[in-house]
Amino acid sequence: MKIYNIIASIFLSSLLVGCNDNFLDRRPEAISDENYWNTTDDLEAYANSFYSILPSGLTSNGDGNSDDQVPHSRPSYFWDEYPIPANGGGWAKSDWARIRELNHFMNHYTKAGGDQVDINQYVGEVRFFRAMQYSAKIRTFGDVPWFDKDLKTTDIEILYGPKTKRDLVMDKIIEDFDFAIQWLPDNPKAGRIGKNVARHLKARTCLHEGTYYKYHTQMNLQQKSTSLLALAAQTAKDIIETGKYEIYTTGKPEKDYYEMFLIDDKSSLKEAILPVGYLKDLHPHNTSRSLSEAKTGFSKDFVNNYLCSDGLPIALSQLYKGDKTMEAETANRDPRLSQTIHNPKFPIRISDGGDSIFIAEEDYISDVCYTGYRIRKYYSPLEKDNQAKSNTYDGIAYRYAETLLIYAEAKAELGTISLEDLDITINKLRERAGMPPMTLEVGFSDPNWTNWGYAITPLLQEIRRERRVELAGEGLRLDDLKRWKAGQIADRIETYTGKWVENENKYAEVYPNYLGKRMWNDRLYLYPIPTGEIQKNENLLPQNPGWN
Repeated sequence: MKIYNIIASIFLSSLLVGCNDNFLDRRPEAISDENYWNTTDDLEAYANSFYSILPSGLTSNGDGNSDDQVPHSRPSYFWDEYPIPANGGGWAKSDWARIRELNHFMNHYTKAGGDQVDINQYVGEVRFFRAMQYSAKIRTFGDVPWFDKDLKTTDIEILYGPKTKRDLVMDKIIEDFDFAIQWLPDNPKAGRIGKNVARHLKARTCLHEGTYYKYHTQMNLQQKSTSLLALAAQTAKDIIETGKYEIYTTGKPEKDYYEMFLIDDKSSLKEAILPVGYLKDLHPHNTSRSLSEAKTGFSKDFVNNYLCSDGLPIALSQLYKGDKTMEAETANRDPRLSQTIHNPKFPIRISDGGDSIFIAEEDYISDVCYTGYRIRKYYSPLEKDNQAKSNTYDGIAYRYAETLLIYAEAKAELGTISLEDLDITINKLRERAGMPPMTLEVGFSDPNWTNWGYAITPLLQEIRRERRVELAGEGLRLDDLKRWKAGQIADRIETYTGKWVENENKYAEVYPNYLGKRMWNDRLYLYPIPTGEIQKNENLLPQNPGWN
Protein backbone atom coordinates (compact mmCIF):
# COMPACT_ATOMS: atom_id res chain seq x y z
CA MET A 1 0.00 0.00 0.00
CA LYS A 2 1.33 3.43 -0.91
CA ILE A 3 2.25 5.99 1.73
CA TYR A 4 0.46 9.23 0.94
CA ASN A 5 2.22 11.79 3.13
CA ILE A 6 0.73 14.92 1.69
CA ILE A 7 -2.75 13.53 1.09
CA ALA A 8 -2.93 12.19 4.62
CA SER A 9 -1.84 15.55 6.00
CA ILE A 10 -4.47 17.49 4.09
CA PHE A 11 -7.18 15.02 5.04
CA LEU A 12 -6.37 15.01 8.74
CA SER A 13 -6.05 18.76 8.81
CA SER A 14 -9.39 19.25 7.09
CA LEU A 15 -11.03 17.18 9.81
CA LEU A 16 -9.74 19.68 12.34
CA VAL A 17 -10.83 22.93 10.77
CA GLY A 18 -13.82 22.02 8.59
CA CYS A 19 -14.31 21.39 4.91
CA ASN A 20 -14.24 25.06 3.91
CA ASP A 21 -11.03 25.98 5.75
CA ASN A 22 -7.69 24.44 4.82
CA PHE A 23 -5.39 24.18 7.83
CA LEU A 24 -2.32 24.10 5.55
CA ASP A 25 -2.99 27.68 4.54
CA ARG A 26 -3.56 28.99 8.05
CA ARG A 27 -1.13 30.71 10.36
CA PRO A 28 -0.97 30.09 14.12
CA GLU A 29 -2.97 33.27 14.74
CA ALA A 30 -6.01 31.58 13.16
CA ILE A 31 -6.04 29.03 15.98
CA SER A 32 -7.48 29.97 19.36
CA ASP A 33 -4.72 28.99 21.74
CA GLU A 34 -7.15 29.03 24.63
CA ASN A 35 -9.20 26.15 23.26
CA TYR A 36 -6.84 24.31 20.93
CA TRP A 37 -3.87 22.71 22.72
CA ASN A 38 -5.73 19.98 24.57
CA THR A 39 -4.91 16.55 23.17
CA THR A 40 -2.27 14.65 21.21
CA ASP A 41 -4.70 14.76 18.29
CA ASP A 42 -4.31 18.54 18.31
CA LEU A 43 -0.53 18.16 18.25
CA GLU A 44 -0.68 15.65 15.41
CA ALA A 45 -2.97 17.84 13.33
CA TYR A 46 -0.74 20.89 13.83
CA ALA A 47 2.37 18.91 12.89
CA ASN A 48 0.65 17.73 9.70
CA SER A 49 0.96 21.17 8.15
CA PHE A 50 4.75 20.86 7.93
CA TYR A 51 4.79 17.67 5.88
CA SER A 52 4.33 19.73 2.73
CA ILE A 53 7.92 21.02 3.03
CA LEU A 54 9.41 17.56 2.59
CA PRO A 55 11.09 16.94 -0.80
CA SER A 56 8.90 15.62 -3.61
CA GLY A 57 11.43 12.88 -4.26
CA LEU A 58 11.11 13.24 -8.04
CA THR A 59 14.05 15.48 -8.87
CA SER A 60 16.37 14.59 -11.73
CA ASN A 61 16.83 18.07 -13.22
CA GLY A 62 17.74 19.83 -10.00
CA ASP A 63 21.40 20.56 -10.72
CA GLY A 64 21.07 23.49 -13.13
CA ASN A 65 23.06 25.69 -10.74
CA SER A 66 26.14 23.51 -11.01
CA ASP A 67 28.65 21.93 -13.37
CA ASP A 68 26.37 18.94 -13.99
CA GLN A 69 23.40 20.39 -15.90
CA VAL A 70 23.05 23.29 -18.32
CA PRO A 71 19.68 25.07 -18.57
CA HIS A 72 18.79 26.99 -21.74
CA SER A 73 18.97 30.26 -19.83
CA ARG A 74 22.02 31.07 -17.74
CA PRO A 75 21.26 30.72 -14.01
CA SER A 76 21.84 34.23 -12.73
CA TYR A 77 23.23 33.19 -9.37
CA PHE A 78 25.69 30.60 -10.64
CA TRP A 79 26.90 33.01 -13.31
CA ASP A 80 27.40 35.78 -10.72
CA GLU A 81 24.70 37.93 -12.28
CA TYR A 82 22.53 37.96 -9.17
CA PRO A 83 21.70 41.47 -7.93
CA ILE A 84 21.52 42.08 -4.20
CA PRO A 85 17.78 42.29 -3.53
CA ALA A 86 16.28 45.10 -1.52
CA ASN A 87 13.75 42.71 -0.02
CA GLY A 88 12.88 39.02 -0.19
CA GLY A 89 15.82 36.98 -1.39
CA GLY A 90 15.12 34.26 1.15
CA TRP A 91 14.98 36.65 4.10
CA ALA A 92 11.46 38.08 3.88
CA LYS A 93 8.88 37.69 6.62
CA SER A 94 7.28 34.87 4.65
CA ASP A 95 10.64 33.06 4.50
CA TRP A 96 10.81 33.00 8.30
CA ALA A 97 7.12 32.14 8.74
CA ARG A 98 7.67 28.40 8.93
CA ILE A 99 10.18 28.80 11.74
CA ARG A 100 7.75 31.04 13.60
CA GLU A 101 4.97 28.45 13.19
CA LEU A 102 7.26 25.68 14.42
CA ASN A 103 8.20 27.77 17.45
CA HIS A 104 4.53 28.49 18.08
CA PHE A 105 4.03 24.75 18.57
CA MET A 106 7.06 24.55 20.85
CA ASN A 107 5.70 27.35 23.04
CA HIS A 108 2.24 25.80 23.43
CA TYR A 109 2.39 22.00 23.20
CA THR A 110 2.91 21.55 26.96
CA LYS A 111 -0.75 22.48 27.52
CA ALA A 112 -1.86 19.22 25.89
CA GLY A 113 -2.74 16.21 27.96
CA GLY A 114 -2.03 12.62 27.08
CA ASP A 115 0.71 10.01 27.13
CA GLN A 116 4.12 11.72 27.24
CA VAL A 117 5.56 9.29 24.68
CA ASP A 118 2.86 10.28 22.18
CA ILE A 119 3.38 13.95 22.96
CA ASN A 120 7.14 13.65 22.46
CA GLN A 121 6.64 12.01 19.09
CA TYR A 122 4.93 15.13 17.72
CA VAL A 123 7.45 17.37 19.44
CA GLY A 124 10.09 15.29 17.70
CA GLU A 125 8.40 15.84 14.34
CA VAL A 126 8.27 19.59 14.86
CA ARG A 127 11.87 19.77 16.03
CA PHE A 128 12.89 17.72 12.97
CA PHE A 129 11.20 20.26 10.71
CA ARG A 130 12.81 23.16 12.58
CA ALA A 131 16.21 21.55 12.16
CA MET A 132 15.42 21.06 8.47
CA GLN A 133 14.48 24.73 8.04
CA TYR A 134 17.51 26.06 9.92
CA SER A 135 19.85 23.72 8.04
CA ALA A 136 18.68 25.38 4.82
CA LYS A 137 19.13 28.85 6.36
CA ILE A 138 22.77 28.35 7.30
CA ARG A 139 23.59 26.71 3.97
CA THR A 140 22.14 29.77 2.26
CA PHE A 141 23.28 32.66 4.45
CA GLY A 142 25.85 31.34 6.92
CA ASP A 143 25.26 33.25 10.16
CA VAL A 144 21.55 33.80 10.86
CA PRO A 145 19.46 34.79 13.89
CA TRP A 146 18.42 31.84 16.04
CA PHE A 147 14.81 32.07 17.20
CA ASP A 148 13.26 29.55 19.56
CA LYS A 149 10.02 31.42 20.30
CA ASP A 150 7.20 32.64 18.08
CA LEU A 151 7.99 36.32 18.10
CA LYS A 152 5.45 39.09 18.34
CA THR A 153 5.85 42.61 16.99
CA THR A 154 6.55 43.73 20.55
CA ASP A 155 9.67 41.54 20.79
CA ILE A 156 11.80 44.37 19.43
CA GLU A 157 15.04 43.42 21.12
CA ILE A 158 14.98 39.90 19.67
CA LEU A 159 13.54 40.83 16.28
CA TYR A 160 16.25 43.40 15.72
CA GLY A 161 19.02 41.47 17.38
CA PRO A 162 22.27 40.18 15.88
CA LYS A 163 22.97 37.08 13.84
CA THR A 164 24.12 33.90 15.56
CA LYS A 165 27.35 32.29 14.37
CA ARG A 166 26.73 29.50 11.91
CA ASP A 167 28.41 26.82 13.99
CA LEU A 168 26.38 27.78 17.08
CA VAL A 169 23.17 27.51 15.08
CA MET A 170 24.44 24.10 14.01
CA ASP A 171 24.69 23.10 17.68
CA LYS A 172 20.98 23.93 18.05
CA ILE A 173 20.15 22.01 14.88
CA ILE A 174 21.86 18.91 16.27
CA GLU A 175 19.89 19.25 19.51
CA ASP A 176 16.66 19.27 17.51
CA PHE A 177 17.72 16.27 15.42
CA ASP A 178 18.78 14.35 18.52
CA PHE A 179 15.43 14.91 20.22
CA ALA A 180 13.68 13.75 17.06
CA ILE A 181 15.87 10.65 16.84
CA GLN A 182 15.16 9.83 20.48
CA TRP A 183 11.37 10.14 20.30
CA LEU A 184 10.29 9.41 16.74
CA PRO A 185 9.17 5.79 16.30
CA ASP A 186 11.28 3.13 14.63
CA ASN A 187 8.25 2.07 12.63
CA PRO A 188 6.04 5.12 12.12
CA LYS A 189 2.46 5.04 10.97
CA ALA A 190 1.90 5.27 7.22
CA GLY A 191 2.56 8.80 6.10
CA ARG A 192 4.65 9.95 9.07
CA ILE A 193 8.39 10.41 9.50
CA GLY A 194 10.35 8.08 11.75
CA LYS A 195 13.64 7.85 13.55
CA ASN A 196 15.73 7.02 10.47
CA VAL A 197 14.47 9.99 8.47
CA ALA A 198 15.84 12.21 11.23
CA ARG A 199 19.09 10.25 11.30
CA HIS A 200 19.52 10.60 7.55
CA LEU A 201 19.03 14.36 7.50
CA LYS A 202 21.24 14.77 10.55
CA ALA A 203 24.01 12.79 8.82
CA ARG A 204 23.63 14.85 5.65
CA THR A 205 23.76 18.12 7.59
CA CYS A 206 26.76 17.07 9.68
CA LEU A 207 28.67 16.02 6.55
CA HIS A 208 27.81 19.33 4.88
CA GLU A 209 28.91 21.49 7.80
CA GLY A 210 31.90 19.31 8.64
CA THR A 211 33.36 19.56 5.15
CA TYR A 212 32.37 23.23 4.85
CA TYR A 213 34.35 24.08 7.99
CA LYS A 214 37.27 21.92 6.84
CA TYR A 215 37.74 23.49 3.41
CA HIS A 216 36.69 27.04 4.26
CA THR A 217 39.77 27.37 6.45
CA GLN A 218 39.21 31.07 7.18
CA MET A 219 36.44 30.00 9.57
CA ASN A 220 39.02 28.47 11.94
CA LEU A 221 36.70 25.61 12.84
CA GLN A 222 38.93 22.63 12.12
CA GLN A 223 38.29 20.93 15.45
CA LYS A 224 34.56 21.30 15.04
CA SER A 225 34.89 20.02 11.49
CA THR A 226 36.40 16.79 12.76
CA SER A 227 33.70 16.26 15.38
CA LEU A 228 30.93 16.87 12.83
CA LEU A 229 32.46 14.45 10.35
CA ALA A 230 32.67 11.82 13.07
CA LEU A 231 29.02 12.50 13.93
CA ALA A 232 28.03 12.21 10.26
CA ALA A 233 29.79 8.85 10.01
CA GLN A 234 28.30 7.49 13.22
CA THR A 235 24.76 8.64 12.40
CA ALA A 236 24.92 7.11 8.92
CA LYS A 237 26.33 3.91 10.45
CA ASP A 238 23.40 3.83 12.87
CA ILE A 239 21.06 3.68 9.88
CA ILE A 240 23.12 0.96 8.21
CA GLU A 241 23.13 -1.14 11.37
CA THR A 242 19.35 -1.16 11.64
CA GLY A 243 19.40 -3.64 8.76
CA LYS A 244 16.16 -2.16 7.43
CA TYR A 245 17.51 -0.77 4.17
CA GLU A 246 19.05 -2.24 1.05
CA ILE A 247 20.22 -1.07 -2.36
CA TYR A 248 17.56 -2.13 -4.85
CA THR A 249 18.74 -4.75 -7.32
CA THR A 250 17.30 -7.60 -9.35
CA GLY A 251 20.71 -8.62 -10.66
CA LYS A 252 20.25 -6.70 -13.91
CA PRO A 253 22.85 -3.90 -13.85
CA GLU A 254 21.84 -2.68 -17.31
CA LYS A 255 18.48 -1.45 -15.97
CA ASP A 256 18.10 -1.73 -12.19
CA TYR A 257 19.23 1.84 -11.42
CA TYR A 258 16.83 3.35 -13.96
CA GLU A 259 13.89 1.11 -13.18
CA MET A 260 14.08 1.72 -9.46
CA PHE A 261 13.05 5.36 -9.95
CA LEU A 262 10.00 4.27 -11.97
CA ILE A 263 8.66 1.70 -9.50
CA ASP A 264 5.05 2.76 -9.05
CA ASP A 265 4.58 1.84 -5.39
CA LYS A 266 7.73 2.47 -3.36
CA SER A 267 6.19 1.97 0.06
CA SER A 268 8.02 -1.35 0.43
CA LEU A 269 11.17 -0.30 -1.46
CA LYS A 270 14.03 -0.87 0.97
CA GLU A 271 16.18 1.80 -0.66
CA ALA A 272 13.60 4.46 0.19
CA ILE A 273 14.15 5.80 3.70
CA LEU A 274 11.17 8.04 2.99
CA PRO A 275 9.02 7.30 -0.06
CA VAL A 276 6.57 9.95 -1.22
CA GLY A 277 3.28 8.57 -2.50
CA TYR A 278 1.31 9.73 -5.53
CA LEU A 279 -2.11 8.60 -6.72
CA LYS A 280 -4.06 9.02 -9.94
CA ASP A 281 -6.81 11.67 -9.82
CA LEU A 282 -6.10 12.54 -6.16
CA HIS A 283 -2.39 13.38 -6.23
CA PRO A 284 -0.64 12.70 -9.55
CA HIS A 285 2.52 14.41 -10.80
CA ASN A 286 3.93 15.60 -14.09
CA THR A 287 7.54 14.41 -14.02
CA SER A 288 7.82 12.58 -17.36
CA ARG A 289 6.10 15.32 -19.32
CA SER A 290 8.25 17.96 -17.60
CA LEU A 291 11.45 16.08 -18.36
CA SER A 292 10.48 15.71 -22.02
CA GLU A 293 10.30 19.52 -22.12
CA ALA A 294 13.03 20.16 -19.56
CA LYS A 295 15.04 22.70 -21.57
CA THR A 296 18.09 21.50 -19.72
CA GLY A 297 20.60 18.72 -20.21
CA PHE A 298 23.72 17.26 -18.65
CA SER A 299 27.10 18.83 -19.39
CA LYS A 300 30.05 17.41 -21.29
CA ASP A 301 32.09 17.48 -18.09
CA PHE A 302 29.47 15.44 -16.28
CA VAL A 303 29.40 12.74 -18.98
CA ASN A 304 33.20 12.58 -19.14
CA ASN A 305 33.18 11.85 -15.41
CA TYR A 306 31.77 8.31 -15.83
CA LEU A 307 34.23 5.45 -15.68
CA CYS A 308 34.42 2.75 -18.31
CA SER A 309 33.05 -0.68 -17.53
CA ASP A 310 36.54 -1.92 -16.59
CA GLY A 311 36.61 0.58 -13.73
CA LEU A 312 39.10 2.90 -15.43
CA PRO A 313 38.52 6.54 -16.45
CA ILE A 314 38.16 7.40 -20.12
CA ALA A 315 41.71 8.78 -20.23
CA LEU A 316 43.14 5.35 -19.29
CA SER A 317 40.71 2.72 -20.53
CA GLN A 318 41.17 0.91 -23.83
CA LEU A 319 37.41 0.33 -23.86
CA TYR A 320 36.58 3.99 -24.43
CA LYS A 321 35.34 4.51 -27.99
CA GLY A 322 35.44 8.29 -28.10
CA ASP A 323 32.63 10.82 -28.17
CA LYS A 324 31.84 11.50 -31.80
CA THR A 325 28.49 9.69 -31.57
CA MET A 326 26.14 8.95 -28.70
CA GLU A 327 26.46 5.24 -29.42
CA ALA A 328 30.25 5.39 -29.09
CA GLU A 329 30.24 7.67 -26.09
CA THR A 330 27.90 5.52 -24.01
CA ALA A 331 29.43 2.16 -25.02
CA ASN A 332 31.46 0.25 -22.43
CA ARG A 333 30.77 2.79 -19.70
CA ASP A 334 29.39 2.57 -16.18
CA PRO A 335 25.83 1.38 -16.91
CA ARG A 336 24.43 4.26 -14.87
CA LEU A 337 25.40 6.63 -17.68
CA SER A 338 22.94 4.99 -20.11
CA GLN A 339 20.34 4.97 -17.35
CA THR A 340 20.78 8.67 -16.61
CA ILE A 341 20.95 10.17 -20.12
CA HIS A 342 19.07 9.17 -23.26
CA ASN A 343 21.05 7.17 -25.79
CA PRO A 344 20.39 5.03 -28.90
CA LYS A 345 19.55 1.87 -26.92
CA PHE A 346 16.36 3.27 -25.47
CA PRO A 347 13.25 4.81 -27.04
CA ILE A 348 12.31 8.40 -26.32
CA ARG A 349 8.64 7.51 -26.67
CA ILE A 350 6.52 4.34 -26.74
CA SER A 351 3.07 4.72 -28.22
CA ASP A 352 -0.07 3.27 -26.69
CA GLY A 353 0.11 0.65 -29.41
CA GLY A 354 3.65 -0.35 -28.41
CA ASP A 355 5.58 1.36 -31.23
CA SER A 356 8.97 2.75 -30.16
CA ILE A 357 10.44 6.05 -31.31
CA PHE A 358 14.18 6.61 -31.04
CA ILE A 359 16.26 9.79 -31.27
CA ALA A 360 18.39 10.18 -34.38
CA GLU A 361 21.97 11.31 -33.80
CA GLU A 362 21.29 14.72 -35.32
CA ASP A 363 18.23 15.23 -33.09
CA TYR A 364 19.78 14.82 -29.65
CA ILE A 365 20.42 18.54 -29.61
CA SER A 366 17.14 20.42 -29.86
CA ASP A 367 15.14 23.22 -28.32
CA VAL A 368 14.37 20.96 -25.35
CA CYS A 369 18.05 20.10 -24.73
CA TYR A 370 20.86 22.26 -26.10
CA THR A 371 23.62 19.99 -24.74
CA GLY A 372 22.25 16.83 -26.38
CA TYR A 373 22.53 14.90 -23.14
CA ARG A 374 18.82 14.55 -22.37
CA ILE A 375 17.66 13.44 -18.93
CA ARG A 376 16.49 9.83 -18.79
CA LYS A 377 16.50 9.28 -15.03
CA TYR A 378 12.92 9.42 -13.68
CA TYR A 379 11.56 9.69 -17.25
CA SER A 380 9.01 7.21 -18.58
CA PRO A 381 8.77 6.99 -22.40
CA LEU A 382 5.23 5.59 -22.30
CA GLU A 383 2.78 7.83 -24.13
CA LYS A 384 0.30 7.61 -21.26
CA ASP A 385 2.95 8.90 -18.85
CA ASN A 386 3.61 11.94 -21.02
CA GLN A 387 0.11 13.33 -20.67
CA ALA A 388 -0.42 16.19 -18.23
CA LYS A 389 -0.64 15.12 -14.58
CA SER A 390 -0.68 11.44 -15.49
CA ASN A 391 2.24 10.07 -13.42
CA THR A 392 1.67 8.08 -10.26
CA TYR A 393 5.07 6.49 -9.66
CA ASP A 394 6.24 7.41 -6.17
CA GLY A 395 9.16 9.66 -5.31
CA ILE A 396 11.97 9.08 -2.81
CA ALA A 397 12.51 12.01 -0.45
CA TYR A 398 15.56 10.42 1.21
CA ARG A 399 17.45 7.52 -0.35
CA TYR A 400 19.62 4.91 1.34
CA ALA A 401 22.22 5.23 -1.41
CA GLU A 402 22.96 8.72 -0.13
CA THR A 403 23.29 7.38 3.42
CA LEU A 404 26.02 5.02 2.21
CA LEU A 405 27.80 7.83 0.37
CA ILE A 406 27.67 10.04 3.47
CA TYR A 407 29.28 7.32 5.56
CA ALA A 408 32.03 6.59 3.04
CA GLU A 409 32.89 10.25 2.48
CA ALA A 410 32.92 11.13 6.17
CA LYS A 411 35.21 8.19 6.96
CA ALA A 412 37.53 9.09 4.07
CA GLU A 413 37.68 12.72 5.23
CA LEU A 414 38.59 11.52 8.71
CA GLY A 415 41.25 9.20 7.29
CA THR A 416 39.76 6.19 9.03
CA ILE A 417 38.03 4.42 6.14
CA SER A 418 38.63 0.69 5.71
CA LEU A 419 38.02 -1.81 2.93
CA GLU A 420 35.09 -3.11 4.96
CA ASP A 421 33.64 0.42 4.95
CA LEU A 422 33.92 0.52 1.16
CA ASP A 423 32.33 -2.89 0.83
CA ILE A 424 29.23 -1.92 2.82
CA THR A 425 28.84 1.43 1.04
CA ILE A 426 30.36 2.36 -2.33
CA ASN A 427 30.71 -1.22 -3.45
CA LYS A 428 27.03 -1.89 -2.82
CA LEU A 429 26.27 0.85 -5.37
CA ARG A 430 28.86 -0.48 -7.79
CA GLU A 431 27.56 -4.01 -7.40
CA ARG A 432 24.10 -2.91 -8.52
CA ALA A 433 25.68 -1.19 -11.53
CA GLY A 434 27.86 -4.19 -12.40
CA MET A 435 31.03 -2.14 -11.90
CA PRO A 436 34.35 -3.35 -10.43
CA PRO A 437 34.61 -2.69 -6.69
CA MET A 438 36.51 0.29 -5.33
CA THR A 439 39.70 -0.45 -3.41
CA LEU A 440 41.56 1.63 -0.85
CA GLU A 441 44.48 2.07 -3.27
CA VAL A 442 42.15 2.97 -6.21
CA GLY A 443 44.65 1.43 -8.65
CA PHE A 444 45.13 4.30 -11.09
CA SER A 445 45.93 7.98 -11.35
CA ASP A 446 43.46 9.78 -13.56
CA PRO A 447 45.11 12.67 -15.46
CA ASN A 448 41.66 14.29 -15.56
CA TRP A 449 41.03 14.20 -11.84
CA THR A 450 39.48 17.46 -10.74
CA ASN A 451 41.86 20.16 -9.53
CA TRP A 452 39.98 21.25 -6.43
CA GLY A 453 42.51 23.92 -5.53
CA TYR A 454 43.91 21.71 -2.77
CA ALA A 455 45.22 18.17 -2.51
CA ILE A 456 43.00 15.22 -1.67
CA THR A 457 43.71 11.50 -1.77
CA PRO A 458 42.97 9.38 -4.83
CA LEU A 459 40.38 7.53 -2.75
CA LEU A 460 38.52 10.74 -1.92
CA GLN A 461 38.67 11.72 -5.61
CA GLU A 462 36.88 8.50 -6.47
CA ILE A 463 34.34 8.79 -3.66
CA ARG A 464 33.44 12.25 -4.92
CA ARG A 465 33.12 10.82 -8.44
CA GLU A 466 30.83 8.08 -7.14
CA ARG A 467 28.63 10.62 -5.37
CA ARG A 468 28.34 12.70 -8.54
CA VAL A 469 27.29 9.66 -10.58
CA GLU A 470 24.88 8.05 -8.12
CA LEU A 471 23.07 11.26 -7.11
CA ALA A 472 23.00 12.85 -10.58
CA GLY A 473 20.31 15.48 -11.00
CA GLU A 474 18.98 15.09 -7.46
CA GLY A 475 19.69 18.70 -6.50
CA LEU A 476 22.70 18.17 -4.24
CA ARG A 477 25.58 19.14 -6.53
CA LEU A 478 25.67 22.90 -5.79
CA ASP A 479 25.76 22.24 -2.06
CA ASP A 480 28.61 19.79 -2.71
CA LEU A 481 30.61 22.39 -4.65
CA LYS A 482 30.04 24.96 -1.91
CA ARG A 483 30.99 22.73 1.00
CA TRP A 484 34.11 21.54 -0.83
CA LYS A 485 35.00 25.17 -1.64
CA ALA A 486 35.14 24.12 -5.29
CA GLY A 487 32.99 26.60 -7.17
CA GLN A 488 35.87 27.51 -9.46
CA ILE A 489 35.85 24.09 -11.14
CA ALA A 490 32.68 25.15 -12.96
CA ASP A 491 34.66 27.74 -14.93
CA ARG A 492 35.85 24.99 -17.26
CA ILE A 493 34.12 25.26 -20.64
CA GLU A 494 33.18 21.57 -20.51
CA THR A 495 30.84 22.32 -17.61
CA TYR A 496 28.51 24.33 -19.83
CA THR A 497 28.95 22.73 -23.24
CA GLY A 498 27.45 19.51 -24.59
CA LYS A 499 27.96 16.62 -27.00
CA TRP A 500 29.95 16.60 -30.20
CA VAL A 501 28.22 18.25 -33.17
CA GLU A 502 29.59 16.54 -36.23
CA ASN A 503 28.44 19.01 -38.88
CA GLU A 504 29.82 21.94 -36.86
CA ASN A 505 33.03 20.17 -35.83
CA LYS A 506 32.72 21.29 -32.18
CA TYR A 507 30.97 20.56 -28.92
CA ALA A 508 27.51 22.01 -28.47
CA GLU A 509 27.66 25.58 -27.17
CA VAL A 510 24.68 26.43 -24.99
CA TYR A 511 25.77 30.03 -24.37
CA PRO A 512 28.01 30.79 -27.38
CA ASN A 513 28.40 34.47 -26.55
CA TYR A 514 29.69 33.58 -23.09
CA LEU A 515 32.07 30.75 -23.97
CA GLY A 516 35.12 30.98 -21.74
CA LYS A 517 33.67 33.90 -19.75
CA ARG A 518 32.36 32.21 -16.64
CA MET A 519 34.47 33.22 -13.66
CA TRP A 520 33.55 31.96 -10.22
CA ASN A 521 33.30 34.59 -7.49
CA ASP A 522 33.86 33.38 -3.93
CA ARG A 523 31.01 35.55 -2.71
CA LEU A 524 28.68 32.93 -4.22
CA TYR A 525 29.38 30.55 -1.37
CA LEU A 526 26.71 32.53 0.50
CA TYR A 527 23.68 34.53 -0.60
CA PRO A 528 23.54 38.22 0.33
CA ILE A 529 21.28 39.60 3.03
CA PRO A 530 18.76 41.92 1.34
CA THR A 531 19.69 45.58 1.74
CA GLY A 532 16.25 46.48 3.05
CA GLU A 533 16.66 44.02 5.92
CA ILE A 534 19.99 45.56 6.87
CA GLN A 535 18.46 49.05 6.78
CA LYS A 536 15.78 47.87 9.20
CA ASN A 537 18.28 46.06 11.42
CA GLU A 538 21.91 47.14 11.35
CA ASN A 539 22.71 44.30 13.74
CA LEU A 540 22.61 42.03 10.66
CA LEU A 541 25.90 43.60 9.56
CA PRO A 542 28.39 42.69 8.37
CA GLN A 543 26.96 41.80 4.98
CA ASN A 544 28.11 38.42 3.68
CA PRO A 545 31.60 38.55 2.12
CA GLY A 546 31.84 40.13 -1.31
CA TRP A 547 28.29 41.53 -1.38
CA ASN A 548 28.99 45.00 -0.01
